[in-house]
Amino acid sequence: MILNLIILFLGSHAASASNTLFPGQPLSGSETLVSENGIFELGFFSPSGTKHYLGIRYKNITSSNPVNFWLGNRIPITNFLNATLYIDAGELYIEELGSVLWTSNSMKNASETAVAVILNTGNFVVRDQLNSSMVVWQSFDHPADALLPGAWLGLDMVIGANILLTLYKPPYNCTLMIDQSRKRGFIMFIDGHDYLGTFPDWMVTYEENGSLVRLNDPEIPNEIEFMKLHLGQVSLLKWINNATSSGWQPVWSYPSSCKVSAFHCGAFGICTSTGTCKCIDGFSPTEPSEWELGHFVSGCSRITPSNCQGAVSTDSFVLLDNLQGFPDNPQNVTAATSEECQATCLSECFCAAYSYHSGCKIWHSMLLNLTLADNPPYTEIYMRIGSPNKSRLHILVFILIFGSIAVILVMLMLLLIYKKRSSCVASQAKMEGFLAVYSYAQVKKATRNFSDKLGEGSFGSVFKGTIAGSTIVAVKKLKGLGHTEKQFRTEVQTVGMIQHTNLVRLLGFCTGGTRRLLVYEYMPNGSLDSHLFSETSRVLSWNLRHRIVIGIARGLAYLHEECRDSIIHCDIKPENILLDAELCPKIADFGMAKLLGREFSAVLTSIRGTIGYLAPEWISGQPITYKADVYSFGVLLFEIISGRRSTEKIQHGNHRYFPLYAAAKVNEGDVLCLLDDRLEGNASLKELDVACRVACWCIQDDEIHRPSMRQVIHMLEGIVGVELPPIPASIQNLMDGYDSDLYSVEV
Repeated sequence: MILNLIILFLGSHAASASNTLFPGQPLSGSETLVSENGIFELGFFSPSGTKHYLGIRYKNITSSNPVNFWLGNRIPITNFLNATLYIDAGELYIEELGSVLWTSNSMKNASETAVAVILNTGNFVVRDQLNSSMVVWQSFDHPADALLPGAWLGLDMVIGANILLTLYKPPYNCTLMIDQSRKRGFIMFIDGHDYLGTFPDWMVTYEENGSLVRLNDPEIPNEIEFMKLHLGQVSLLKWINNATSSGWQPVWSYPSSCKVSAFHCGAFGICTSTGTCKCIDGFSPTEPSEWELGHFVSGCSRITPSNCQGAVSTDSFVLLDNLQGFPDNPQNVTAATSEECQATCLSECFCAAYSYHSGCKIWHSMLLNLTLADNPPYTEIYMRIGSPNKSRLHILVFILIFGSIAVILVMLMLLLIYKKRSSCVASQAKMEGFLAVYSYAQVKKATRNFSDKLGEGSFGSVFKGTIAGSTIVAVKKLKGLGHTEKQFRTEVQTVGMIQHTNLVRLLGFCTGGTRRLLVYEYMPNGSLDSHLFSETSRVLSWNLRHRIVIGIARGLAYLHEECRDSIIHCDIKPENILLDAELCPKIADFGMAKLLGREFSAVLTSIRGTIGYLAPEWISGQPITYKADVYSFGVLLFEIISGRRSTEKIQHGNHRYFPLYAAAKVNEGDVLCLLDDRLEGNASLKELDVACRVACWCIQDDEIHRPSMRQVIHMLEGIVGVELPPIPASIQNLMDGYDSDLYSVEV
């Protein structure tokens, strides 16, 4: 009875003890625990701006690159407002919508009255309420990639575990541990590579047996410092905030020279003879502010984006002829000559470089461990860059000469149009902007009285025709009035003034009487659905599907980010993806598209699109942004991967939504079962895994968790890593109602 009264008394004071988590009083959503000194806080934070994790950070420091000194859950929280942290019998739990995402795995002999406290050191501990020295679990035993003063690394004899700093950063992971075989030593492991280093005496204190090392407190109490593990470098960082600058600045770093670590200069960074880093030609620092501080591991990015959209890439190569050895992870391919080796690299969008020396070698996605050679022999590597840029002088000459000619021609054209407009007969085509205006008689003649029908839909019919003698076109003949008129104007306004390799080109239109016709460039290979879902069609190879996916993504990224007004297509599906003679994808059918201002403030009041591809916000009435297209792209991506409709039946249930099955398999790591059976497993497993993960991220319920199409391109091309996505909550709710054996596809 006395014990129960004590527990009741302590629990009643939980609200005032803002540094303590009591049994029965969980921490939810945006609530935080704050240490007594007001320096540290614990809560559900979002280090990357999108994904939330339980973490510990400095409370009163704002930075463009926030630091979490400890992360609890590795699986991101889908909706942190519905997440709770609670303690029960000495065990910590993170729960979201009834599902447990993480537990602390505390010692089993913990007291039923144990509490969790965020200490003034930034350590989060589980301890007995009546005996604070009885600690059964603490965050200092489970660091992420950062170490606070007073925390330790190495072999802890008490808990019998080796405490490591670990950085999870695909495609490479980095671990820092104490080297117990030598004094003052540590070892940094990066995917099998090991680098030995030494902490300075003023920075750390070793225990007598050399098994543990503690990070010392700063000499000046007001200073804020911590140790950070980068990819290929460990640093002691100090917070600087003065009149000239603010941010984390390095006090000590190892290695300080790129001669020691292959990863020091990051992707596409090269180590010079002086031990400093620079970007190779055609690239610039990815994070210039980090490079200014001496941290180069963020690497370099292309100045000119790669042009890999059609069957033939216009990318060029620059020769790196003074390298020492080859970069990491070369792939040997068959090629008889250097030209064949280059052609092989150009044919793969993710090929970053090639070398023809005793055979053909290519490198995928990125180059790591580039070093300038001091003396021969030198290694020659051809680095892929975007389409070559002319010099400023050539550009200036081009502008002066051809610009003047263009102005003169435009003026003459406008003058001729003005003079002939009133006398122009119906049989002639007039120009309005970039579009030709055709008479109905012209279109009727071009299509041979609409005799060669290519297809038909709810909007009307499409016919094949020939304009100007030899130009083959596709004529869309809209039917009906009312909505058709609105669709017609939308398509002319959106497609008429934009051009992109992956957007079907509108050549002209006709508005004779009540007739509404649109004239497009002809796509000889038809729509994507005829290749994916027809048993008699040619089977698209994995490489071709991967190229088609990236092409569609590029077209959407152009609509969303590069047009003057952002354009939402609103109806992305296989039927609206056309393939040209070289099977290059082109997005078509903009009848439902919507133009938004750059602030994306518009709200669409009526549902646009096709069932099965609609984002949840269409149904819930939430504001619609370009992320609705991202959702549709995710569904389409699953269809391209699997060669089956998203509405395909699932056994033992009435749900007909294929991503229900696919999302579960992605989380199980069994992506090969999602591949089209007709490919017989002939696909890059790495690309397949990335594509499936991207599709899952695209169909997240909350649009804030979906990537932009530009990010999708970077993930598909291997420029950035892709973490394992959570199963969307709406799909998870469906899955929770069924046994795990219900997700096989109906044959």
